[in-house]
Amino acid sequence: MALGAVLATAGIGRGAEQRIGVVDMQRALNECNAGRKAKDQVKGKFEKAQEDLKRQREDLDRRRDDYDKKALALSEDQRRDLEKDIEGRATEFKRKYEDLQRDLKRTDGELTSGIVEDLYGVVQQYGPEHGYSMILEASSGALLYSEKSNDITDEIIKIYDSSGPSKSRKGKKND
Repeated sequence: MALGAVLATAGIGRGAEQRIGVVDMQRALNECNAGRKAKDQVKGKFEKAQEDLKRQREDLDRRRDDYDKKALALSEDQRRDLEKDIEGRATEFKRKYEDLQRDLKRTDGELTSGIVEDLYGVVQQYGPEHGYSMILEASSGALLYSEKSNDITDEIIKIYDSSGPSKSRKGKKND
């Protein structure tokens, strides 16, 4: 209903020739050179941190197994101390895991937000230059159907990759 009102307002309901394009910004981000590089950086950071977490998890599991094997032979105080130690290590592991998730999300956002901003700039320039009345974003979930011929994502990626990061983004890296 709302899209119908937008289309009617844009002149489509009055018989005017309108050109509508569709861009999948998520795909553009994932497939452009800078987006792939950013995702690789996040993946590298994740894999390194994951190795550390894996070692910590294995140590925690080993301590639990040892505790389970020795629990009956230990005094009440020894059991309590070991349980407390394992619980503390489990809490620390959980905290590190959650910190890693937050850090990766933040890093991903920092690395990709400028790219997305630049991609939107390319789309805003591309639209009028190629006679589009409107360009819709496909990955937002609001677009339910579009003919494949309306998809200009590949063209946006090519233009972005050939132009490189915007001058404003280059300046931010040097600050």
